[in-house]
Amino acid sequence: MGFLFPLFLLAGLALVIPVLIHLFNLRRYKRVAFPDTRFLRNIQLSTKRQAKVHNWRLLLMRMIFLLALVLAFAQPFLGRRGTEGKAAVSAIYIDNSYSMTIGEGQESLLQQAKKKVRQLIAASGNTARFLLLSNDKLAATRPMLRSEALEALNAIRPVARVASLRQVMNSIVAAQANEGKEPWNIYLFSDLQQSTLDADEKLPQPVNATVYCYPLTADKVSNLYIDTAYFLSLNLDTRQSNPLVVRIKQSGAAQEQGSNLSVAVGGQVRAVSAISPEAGKDWTDTLPLQLNGAGWQQISISLEDHPLSFDDTFRIAARTTPNLSVLIVSDETINPYLQAAFRTYQGFRVQQEHAGSVNKAQWPQYSLVILQNLSRITPDVQEAVKEALQRGQNILLFPGNITDADAFNQALKSWGDISLGKVDTSRQQVVSLQQAHPLLQDVFEKVPDNIQLPVAVKRYPVDASVAANQQALMSFRDGKPFLAQYSLMQGKLYLCASSLDDRSSNFVLSYFFVPVLYKMAVQGSGGNIYARAVGSSAPLWLPVSGTDDRKVWHLARPGFDAIPSQRPAGIGVELYLNNTARDAGFYQLYSEASKDTVLVGLNALRKESLLGSISRTSLERVMAPAKLHWLDEQTVGRQGWNQAHDPFPLWKICVIVALCCLAGETFLLLRKRKAPEPVAAVS
Repeated sequence: MGFLFPLFLLAGLALVIPVLIHLFNLRRYKRVAFPDTRFLRNIQLSTKRQAKVHNWRLLLMRMIFLLALVLAFAQPFLGRRGTEGKAAVSAIYIDNSYSMTIGEGQESLLQQAKKKVRQLIAASGNTARFLLLSNDKLAATRPMLRSEALEALNAIRPVARVASLRQVMNSIVAAQANEGKEPWNIYLFSDLQQSTLDADEKLPQPVNATVYCYPLTADKVSNLYIDTAYFLSLNLDTRQSNPLVVRIKQSGAAQEQGSNLSVAVGGQVRAVSAISPEAGKDWTDTLPLQLNGAGWQQISISLEDHPLSFDDTFRIAARTTPNLSVLIVSDETINPYLQAAFRTYQGFRVQQEHAGSVNKAQWPQYSLVILQNLSRITPDVQEAVKEALQRGQNILLFPGNITDADAFNQALKSWGDISLGKVDTSRQQVVSLQQAHPLLQDVFEKVPDNIQLPVAVKRYPVDASVAANQQALMSFRDGKPFLAQYSLMQGKLYLCASSLDDRSSNFVLSYFFVPVLYKMAVQGSGGNIYARAVGSSAPLWLPVSGTDDRKVWHLARPGFDAIPSQRPAGIGVELYLNNTARDAGFYQLYSEASKDTVLVGLNALRKESLLGSISRTSLERVMAPAKLHWLDEQTVGRQGWNQAHDPFPLWKICVIVALCCLAGETFLLLRKRKAPEPVAAVS
């Protein structure tokens, strides 16, 4: 038996108090008038005998009452103690990621880990302290006593977060720096997924510490999971089917049977497909999805798979818009090829502004802004394009007959490090096509061998630095781009080396002209599709204007409301959700200063779905020079964990005894009052 707070035993000196009270009461005598003193001796003897019996019972009750209270505050415990650990602090890491929810028998791996940690805490010495870490609580730096550690252990539950071993060891090293030079024991309870350890990395080494590892694995587990899902179009049209690509992967043991894939919109199933992936191969399918109504849609792609189910659902938040708007800025009339191109697709609204009098306040409503055959860039156009790029819009520039090349390039420099050379009127054939670019990858199911690429007879050679983030979609033989994309600020600038007419090039007559324009427009309606992973450090950018420190964005769902880290970025704001959301699901982003709300779908990290484990040799190599001790059921049994059990709370019994003594004392006092006083006999 031991005491959690042995200093309270000093309060046992209070047992002297009822003894002193008893002795004081013995000196008090009650005068009784007798008519005859012959009976005085007999009365005194009888009264003294009764006082001796009743007062000593009362004294015993009071002393037991005080003793029970003292013991209750000292909190005695009764339990078997195994080997008393020599370490003053035990740092315990429990992997509570979703991969630990795999069932092994009647218990999951996480339940087994918590059971072993509970036994470890119960088997430790009375003075032992514990630093309890988990994937969502790596910032703990204060060691706890046994009772507090057990409470923290009971609160651990699965979360959609993954912690690398480097993060765990960094937390332990930081906590150790706040303590003295006492010896530490480090215990790792994890399934040791390969994704938690970078190749050939050296882990931080705590000083004066012994490292133990208890690996938890489940045999012959197969996991079928949704790796990703995305729409081929970044703008969802309610008037036609929207192609949804779903990629499914398999990990662990070979899947013996297939599964069913379903797509639900707002809780209603819209598409179902049977899948039967082969071992070691991915399964990819494109499902036509019809969406009804404008506004935010909650799209859930689910499959049936056991025993792991956290990665069986992929969530996409998407906003449908009934129309797409295209703005054409030019000094001349709209090119007939542009009119024909956008007339091909329903739902496009084409507007025109004169380059000399642009209304930049209306630009945010357009999905694509086309600068058609501009011979010069006015200050108003220059400022409007800059703000549009900061908002994340798409700009397509066709140069006209440039009269002042220096002024034109100076305007380009305000957007990015791009310049145009002197006009080249020699015939140039486009020879290179970047088929993997999103604007070109789906134009043809298979690019024909004899496809006719554009030919330019008048072009402006384009030069750009690395800072402009140039991607050449089509290139000439000399390496200069014919059509290029530049990622500038939050938006994209598309630049064609030739003017928009059939006298400069035959681009307007090629296979690529119409689909490229369409994709530029639909991709320019950014901010319509959001799907992120819980714990991802990549920021989420919202194209909102007027962002400042007073306009705070909240991340909310029923029963949850938090403020993520955020900072202004261009004409918008970047939100970091990795330290805010703990669970997968649909969340709403809102700001009290903004009229718009954004829906985002958060999914579990897919690297959690990979069931491969770190080999013992690899882990020992990255832990070197520290020696790693491996634990299992046998070693735990030899150390006495299995025989250990939680300390029995004797303080509760002490409280019950104190209450019983208090009741007994009350009973004796009431009985004494009701007892008749002795009456002397008179002869």
